[in-house]
This record gives sequence, C-alpha cells and structure tokens, in this order.
Amino acid sequence: MSRVSENSSVNSINYAVGKTKGKVEDLQMKGSTMKRVSKPSDDPVGNVELLAIRSQNIDAEQYMRNLNFAQTQLSYTENVIEDLTDILVKAKELAIGSASTIYSPEIREGVSKEIHQLRQQALSLANKRMGNRYLFAGHKVLTRPFDTEGKFQGDTNKINIEINKDVFIPVNIHGKELFFSKGKTPLERNDLNLKKEEVDLTTASQQIRGPASEQQAEVGEDVEVSIFDELRALENAMLTDNPNIIQGLLEKLDTSIERVVKLRTQIGALTNTVTNSENNIEKTKLLNEAHKSKIEDADVTEIFGNLQKEQNVLKATYQASANLMNTSLMDFLR
Repeated sequence: MSRVSENSSVNSINYAVGKTKGKVEDLQMKGSTMKRVSKPSDDPVGNVELLAIRSQNIDAEQYMRNLNFAQTQLSYTENVIEDLTDILVKAKELAIGSASTIYSPEIREGVSKEIHQLRQQALSLANKRMGNRYLFAGHKVLTRPFDTEGKFQGDTNKINIEINKDVFIPVNIHGKELFFSKGKTPLERNDLNLKKEEVDLTTASQQIRGPASEQQAEVGEDVEVSIFDELRALENAMLTDNPNIIQGLLEKLDTSIERVVKLRTQIGALTNTVTNSENNIEKTKLLNEAHKSKIEDADVTEIFGNLQKEQNVLKATYQASANLMNTSLMDFLR
C-alpha cells in the first residue's frame, strides 16, 4: 500500500485552488470589461484582426485631419475666386458702359478711379492667406505671391494631400493659372482700330502687357497677360479717353472670367471629392467597429454563467481542501 505524503497533498490543493481562482479572476475581468479578448492568448487569430482594425482606424483619423485641412483650403480658395469673379464682372460692366462714344472724357476719368480700386482689390485677393500660408504661392506658402505691380513671385507647384490609401488630390491653385492667361499681343487684333492721332501702337501693347520693365513682345507673339495688366490697361484707356482700346479689352475680360469660372468648377469638384471621402471613411469606421465588436465583445449570458459555475467549483474546492487538511497525527495512527 502506498502512502500520499503531506507535501503532495498540499501541492495538489494549491494547484487546484490556484487554477480555479485563475478561471474565476479571468471571468470576473471579462465580466467587468465586457471584452472576450483582453490579451493575445485569448484568441490569437482574432487578435491579429483586431490589430489590423486598430491600424486602419489610426490611419482613418489622420486621413480625416488631412480632409479637414483640404476642406478649409478649398473653401478659402473658392471664396477668393467668387470675389474675383465679381470684380471682373464689375470691371466688364464698367468697360461696356465706357466703350460708348457718348460719354465724355471726364466721365471716363471718373470711372478709371473705380477700375483702379478694383485692381487693388484683385491684388489683395491674390495675396490672400489662410493663417500664415499664402493660398496662391504654390509651395512657397510663406512667400508673398504678388508684388505691388502684380508680378508673380511664387511657384507653380501643387500641394497634394493624401485623403485615403494611395489617393492624393491637389488642394491649391497657383497664381499663374488663376491670374494669368496666354494671348496674342494687341497689335494683331483687328478690333483695335485706333483712330486717335498720335497714339503709339507699341504703347497700347505695353498697356495690356504690364510695366515697361517687362520684355517687349513682337507682333502676334504669345504673351502671358494677367488680370492686373488687363485692369491697368482698362484704367489707362479710360484716362486717355480711348473707347477703341476699351472695346478691345472686353474680349480679354471675357476670357479671364471664363478661366476663373472654370477653376471655380474644379474647386467644386475637389470639394465634392473631399466630402465623399469623408463619408466613405466614416462608413468604413462603422464597419470596422461592428467587426471589432463581433471579435472582441463578450457574450454576457455565457460569461456570467461560466462565472457562477467556476465560483461553485472554487467553493467546493475550498471545502474539499478543508476536509483533507483537517487531519491530525492521531488520524494517521488509527
């Protein structure tokens, strides 16, 4: 007959009690957190999926920050383009009214002052900032894009923002594409039939091209004409009382208005893209949360049922241990 040593019994009791207490503590933790998976060993495969979901959610938060920046940038740009459109339309209205020969030089001189103010307003819009960042300077966001003469000092680079995995959109318009257009020199225009004596055709060409410091263009050469140059030429034509130049500038203003409206349409399309991306990210986050809940959340009925069972087992283990250990030397001598 073999005997069971006292140490062996103690170790067995400690092991049984410790194992049961571990199960009870684990179930109590799951019951308090309502999470089925609290550590990788609970569900190794599910834990991998949970890590992937958490990574996607972190990426989504950064994409949302990018989208918020893009939305703000595009909103500022759209407001500037709207104001610039109003300025050009107003300038065209004044040009149409002043192109008629019934108006006196004094009236055109008075209108020229309003054109001058419109040019200053356009220049102010060209140097618009969002915070300390210039909107139309390209990548040179801390550099003033236009000087007082309307000369462009920025660059033509686009600022691209990642709004989703490997999806980038431009969120800026540089000053060249908004305020400049290419066209022929006024010398080639048939509708500029200048009849006023002693009017130098070269001077008329320079009026629409800008300051005299710019390089001279040959007849018919493609040149970059800015909105500021057009408004300056319109102002000069009114000061010199030349309705023919005013009439010739109407087409230039129409071209500028069309270009600005086209760019505003592009901004609207980008804004819609940003809005759709925000909605898609929100939907993805909801789907991820639902999938995460299925993997991670505990079944309340199952958890508390198992907890009650393990507590009963622990109680029975304590009772059995008490009976086993409640022995004396006399019990072994009997």
